[in-house]
Amino acid sequence: MTTVFVILLISLTPLLLSLLLLPKAKQRWETRLRQARNRARITPNQTRVNRYPTQIIGDISCVYNARSPYIRCAVNPAGPCQNCLDYQPR
Repeated sequence: MTTVFVILLISLTPLLLSLLLLPKAKQRWETRLRQARNRARITPNQTRVNRYPTQIIGDISCVYNARSPYIRCAVNPAGPCQNCLDYQPR
């Protein structure tokens, strides 16, 4: 009878520990989530930092324009857009 009780106690120990530690872990997780939301929130007098340059090279009216500051288009990535044979207006 004693061995059954010991086995039952040992098998229930992880459950009891998790029930004791779960509220603390949940509170910690909610605090971290709230802090992340507060960091991501922008007040009206702040602006987001743009990580990428906004200047687009090449002719923006072309269908093949990549709309990128690094590459002009898929057909003619480095060349000039003036008098391009593959130019197609939008």
